[in-house]
Amino acid sequence: MNKIKQNIYKTSQCTKETLKLLWQFKWYIAFDFIIFTLLLSEYFNPPAADDMIWKSEAINGMWNYQNQQVYMQSCKYGLIISVLLFLIGTSNMRNHPLLAKLIFLFPLYIGWFGIL
Repeated sequence: MNKIKQNIYKTSQCTKETLKLLWQFKWYIAFDFIIFTLLLSEYFNPPAADDMIWKSEAINGMWNYQNQQVYMQSCKYGLIISVLLFLIGTSNMRNHPLLAKLIFLFPLYIGWFGIL
């Protein structure tokens, strides 16, 4: 019974430390959350298959506006990349805070749909 109490205490201490560390990066995490929410809304609300965006000459130079399937796949890959970058940022918060901040702000550097 004593061992269970020790494990509960250790878990609560670790949780408190983690939340304290996350609070130091609250604005960077909020920025990532906003970008992820925008990507998620683009994924769930794509332009219709017969929309004029697919026939427009000005936009056809962009690779992800060729048709609806390509657009949906590019949005899905953007979401996956965003989640992976978030996980990389959170794993570097304790030992490399400057690197974590740069990783959290990565969507700002590349432009919203530059790579994503």
